[in-house]
Amino acid sequence: MFSNEVKKLPEWEGRYGTFLTARGKMVSDFFYYKLPSAIVVDIRKDLLKKTSETLKKFIVMDELQLEDISNQKDHFSLQGPESESFFKALFKSQVPSLECEMVEFMWQEEPLWGIRKNDLSELGFEVIVPRHISSSLREFVLEKGRSWGLVEVDFEVRNLLRMEAGIPWYGVDMDESRYPMEARLEKAISFTKGCYIGQEVVAKATHIGGVRNLLMGLKVNGHRAPKERCPVYVNGKKIGFITSAVFSISLGCPIAFAYLRRSFAHAGKFCQIEICEGRTVSAEIVENFTPTIA
Repeated sequence: MFSNEVKKLPEWEGRYGTFLTARGKMVSDFFYYKLPSAIVVDIRKDLLKKTSETLKKFIVMDELQLEDISNQKDHFSLQGPESESFFKALFKSQVPSLECEMVEFMWQEEPLWGIRKNDLSELGFEVIVPRHISSSLREFVLEKGRSWGLVEVDFEVRNLLRMEAGIPWYGVDMDESRYPMEARLEKAISFTKGCYIGQEVVAKATHIGGVRNLLMGLKVNGHRAPKERCPVYVNGKKIGFITSAVFSISLGCPIAFAYLRRSFAHAGKFCQIEICEGRTVSAEIVENFTPTIA
């Protein structure tokens, strides 16, 4: 049912995937990991209900049970160039070496899952822990992290970092009205696994004609980040709209995600954003945001 590989995936490895409707539109996105006796689907809480309910509709003859363990687990994310050394110092554990590889280790006689997940940085890890020890683990991590320069980030900083990393969020930059190819989620799609829900639509959109719109990055001139749904123009013709935007400190300018008509979605070209009625600013269309190095 998932858009990415499952059966051929080695144990203790994972992938990024989507769950689609029969028309190829996105029900949800998530990470999943193959354990010896189960598949762990790591999904946002607000997407859990509709995803599990939709999955159940397709479980007819399969010997499969769905179990919600979201109230039993908590997440920690360690991101940054020192995260691997910090992970080793914290847990004295084997470090997963492949992207989305998972290892199991013990802390305070409890099993934890460590995952190599470069989320907000070029190097990072997630740790999934039993909820009843999450408070003590958080205190332990923060105490050990003082000498490492560890900084705990809030939602605003996380949103900035994910945009600089080029990561769209479901419910903000994509929803059930979008195909995964529109959001450029190629890493969530397998083109070799065979049939899955929505696969025919994905294959046609990939190999025959493509999709009408693409989610692209915009480097905006000035200091004011445009608001959600601000229209985007080229030579007076509307070609799309903004989904999210922030001011990037590392780039020294506002950055945004926008759905653009495919025929105009070319990196290096310029467009105009209407930030308020009658007032526009120019922006460069980019595939990824690369910080300026002084």
